[in-house]
Amino acid sequence: MSVDRSYSPYEVIRAYHDRGMMKWGAFATGELTEAQNTFEKEKKEDKVIQTLPHHLVLHLLNQSFSNQVQIKVKYQSKDKLTEIYGFVSEFINNQVRIKSTDKIYLISIEQIVNIS
Repeated sequence: MSVDRSYSPYEVIRAYHDRGMMKWGAFATGELTEAQNTFEKEKKEDKVIQTLPHHLVLHLLNQSFSNQVQIKVKYQSKDKLTEIYGFVSEFINNQVRIKSTDKIYLISIEQIVNIS
């Protein structure tokens, strides 16, 4: 759609061509980037896992050991959350030995965050 500007005595006004929605692209891109950043931040906050109570962790480990059921254990190692699958094979002091298909893990019970 074109606007008739033949009424103007100035050549610049008569030759002006509106870029339409192109002039709003920078604003739309900025808003989209801000929305994506907010979404990613909220997604990271959603990943906060509730730590199971100590007595429940012991109960689930004991059940897995007694019934030889495979479990998924999430535990805090250094600054990252590690997830392993395996069978509880032994309790040693305040640690548990978990056998996975490729490795044997010795994990402190206090480090365990979640079991499923």
